[in-house]
Amino acid sequence: MTGGRAAINKRITIIRRSVAVWYGSYAILGAVTAALVPVLLPLMIRTLSHRLSDVGWVMGVYNLGILTSPFWGSLADKKHIHRSIFFGGFMILLMGLVAIPFGKFLPEWLGMAFVIGAGTAAIATVASLFVVEFNPQNEWASRIGWLQSFNGFGQTIGLLLAAVFSGREAFSGGLWTGAALLVPAIILGHFGLPTQKPGGIKKHQLRHLDFHKLAKFRRIEFLGGGIFRHSHRLNLAAIRNIGKLIPTAFGYFILSWFIMAFGVAAFFAYFPLAMKSAYDVAPGVTSLVYAVAGGAGIILYTASTSLSARFGVVKVYRWGLLLRLVGFCMLLALIFIHFPDRAIVASVAFALIILSWPILSVTGTTITADITPVSEGEAMGLFNASAAVGTVLGTFLGGPLVLYLGYLALSITGVAGVAISLILAYFMAVPAQSGDSVPTQE
Repeated sequence: MTGGRAAINKRITIIRRSVAVWYGSYAILGAVTAALVPVLLPLMIRTLSHRLSDVGWVMGVYNLGILTSPFWGSLADKKHIHRSIFFGGFMILLMGLVAIPFGKFLPEWLGMAFVIGAGTAAIATVASLFVVEFNPQNEWASRIGWLQSFNGFGQTIGLLLAAVFSGREAFSGGLWTGAALLVPAIILGHFGLPTQKPGGIKKHQLRHLDFHKLAKFRRIEFLGGGIFRHSHRLNLAAIRNIGKLIPTAFGYFILSWFIMAFGVAAFFAYFPLAMKSAYDVAPGVTSLVYAVAGGAGIILYTASTSLSARFGVVKVYRWGLLLRLVGFCMLLALIFIHFPDRAIVASVAFALIILSWPILSVTGTTITADITPVSEGEAMGLFNASAAVGTVLGTFLGGPLVLYLGYLALSITGVAGVAISLILAYFMAVPAQSGDSVPTQE
């Protein structure tokens, strides 16, 4: 009894040391940019412009704004203005959300979408830097894990809010509510946010981070990517040597990851509209399915780690791709086959697509750390850059494809992208010691 109480007290102490009040601001960021924006912004643009292609342009530029992350990271390192960038990002994001519903023409929406993406990138970039540059190295994995867990909790709440606003077709009101939520986020950011590096803490390189431990924590799939995309600089040396990496197992994996991101990007830009128009699933229901599947998927983060230890991480990665492929194949089939309960089948397919992400997230991160022939920092930079660039290119391509082929294009690109990615995954000849074992959670 005493031993059990001591273990609980020890666990509570670890949590208290790893969690800060300002993480609440990151939870609100998740609610706004990982839920309200991806659900309500496409619906609003479609309603205002009456052109499907405009949705692809707006969401593509939003993702392009997220790619400003290296700029914010470099600025923080050179000028040591982490706090200014953090709070400035919230202000930029707030202004973009307030202004975009007032736009009447595509150039105005594009400008504000870029501002929203850039603000998101600024906050996420320095949030991760606050962890790795202001805390001892042995605390990084736990702190970033909790930071991302707060983000995941925020996304779940945000999806429930998005269901309410989309159900009432109050798209602008939902985005303005998101802007209002950023006010308490800014206030929370003033509590516990590091102001200076403790003695003995030097500037850290993120390549030393233990990616095996981080893979076990929940990570959210922003349209522009997860937190790692905001944490790792694009390594030019690694990119110049990418030709040498292509014939390797790591090269096949990066190509697989890029094609998967490219193939599904358009779907994630249009999913509220596609589910409504092509499959008769109301946007509010789509948001609820997303929230429920995301919540249920939490257990898959830990389960994926256990399965990887038992069957091999590459095999589990293939399972994740197969699950996502089944979801997209179901959506594609529904275009040609008229089921009486097509909305239910489509909802199940969408849930499978969402549930596949925890598996892909854990295994993708672990594979990168396991089989890279370069440093982990370079490898994670390539890993995140491949998804980020694939997402942006795929989103921009989605506009013309939807314009000429309709929502059929989204399921076609999804099936093709994931299928090719799965085929490439079978060319990953990984030695047994590289990926067949994953550390158990401490």
